[in-house]
Amino acid sequence: MTTPHPLPAQWAINIHPVANLAILTLLDGDGAHRDTGFHPHTAPQTTEHSVHALDEITDPELRASAQKLIDTFYQRTAQAQANADAFGATIPDQQHLVGRLRSDLPGSTIDFGIDDEALSIVLKLTAAGPTAAALLALVALWPRTTSPTSPADGVTQNLADDGTLTVTFDQRHAEGFLTWYRDLP
Repeated sequence: MTTPHPLPAQWAINIHPVANLAILTLLDGDGAHRDTGFHPHTAPQTTEHSVHALDEITDPELRASAQKLIDTFYQRTAQAQANADAFGATIPDQQHLVGRLRSDLPGSTIDFGIDDEALSIVLKLTAAGPTAAALLALVALWPRTTSPTSPADGVTQNLADDGTLTVTFDQRHAEGFLTWYRDLP
């Protein structure tokens, strides 16, 4: 059995009863939302309040749901870190590759983010005008692409009304694309 994780210092859990349900919101030290959980069958006398320690929750089942929320947050954070570490191990030359992409696709935007569902890295390349055509051509050269209009699963293309092209890669495909791009002459 794993040891329950503590509520981080200065953090809180807001308990908001709605009908026969309590919405549990994990808030960081600045009051920003970090995660949400739910607890069924809330006692009718439960009022909205925030706690800064689990022992402030007298209902043992509600306290267990709050503990589950905290544990889930720690698990999700660990998973996101593991995915980021794996990406960094596969693409240790990320800065070099980004610089090269910027040189090959002048004026483009290259963003790395996190997929909130999969807790993995997302690569988003955005370009407009002639650079959008160059981006489309580059993605079409990648062996994972079946055609310029049919990218691989895990890759999406969006052409905005103003001609701006955005290509988004999930982590596995971002790693594959950047590894392939690294070897281009």
